[in-house]
Amino acid sequence: MAPGDVDRTRPARRSSPARQPFLLEAQRALRDLGYDPGPIDGIFGPRTRAALEKYQTTEKLPATGELDGLTLQRLDVYRRLFRPTREL
Repeated sequence: MAPGDVDRTRPARRSSPARQPFLLEAQRALRDLGYDPGPIDGIFGPRTRAALEKYQTTEKLPATGELDGLTLQRLDVYRRLFRPTREL
C-alpha cells in the first residue's frame, strides 16, 4: 500500500460524531468504575479499548474491546446519557 492510501479492510479507529456521546459516557462509566480509559475525549483509543477489555473480562462478557450493545447496557450508558436534567 502506498503512503497516503487508506486501508479499507480495517475499521476506522475514531468514533463517528453520532456515536461520540455514547463513547464519552462509556469512558466516564469506565473511569467511575476504576478502569482507566485515558482522557474522556470521545476518541476510541488504545487505552479505552484496553479498559473495555478489562471491564468485559471482569463482567464475564465477550472480551472484544468493542463498545457493543451489551457492554453499553452493562455500563448503564443509556441511563447515564438520557437521565432527566431535573425532577418534575
